Amino acid sequence: MVEASCHCGNVKIVVPEITELLTSCNCSLCYKYAALWAYFSFGEVNFKIEERVTKSYSWGKETREFYHCDTCGCLTHYTQKEFNKKNKIAVNFRLVNSDIVNSLNIHFFDDAHNL
Repeated sequence: MVEASCHCGNVKIVVPEITELLTSCNCSLCYKYAALWAYFSFGEVNFKIEERVTKSYSWGKETREFYHCDTCGCLTHYTQKEFNKKNKIAVNFRLVNSDIVNSLNIHFFDDAHNL
C-alpha cells in the first residue's frame, strides 16, 4: 500500500502497490505540472479528503480532467472523461515519498509532438 498526499494534507490517495513504471509526459499541461503519472484501475484507488473538495481543469479537446487540492493547489490525479474506454485513473506520484519515486523507472512520453 502506498499513500500520496498533497502539500497541506487535505487530499490523501491510497493505492494498493508501488507501480514499476512512472510516466513523464511533455504535453503543454503535464510539462508545466511536472507530474509523474502512475496508472491504476478506478477500484484500486482510495481518496480521503479532509475539508475542501478537489477542483478539476480540462483544456483543448477536454478528454481529461486534472484534479487539484482546493487548499494548497497540488495536482493530485487525472481521469479520462470517457473512462469507459480505459477505466483508469492517473495518480501524481510526485505526491509520494521521494525515496519511493527515486527507486522507480520513468518512461518519457512525447505527447508534445503527437498531433
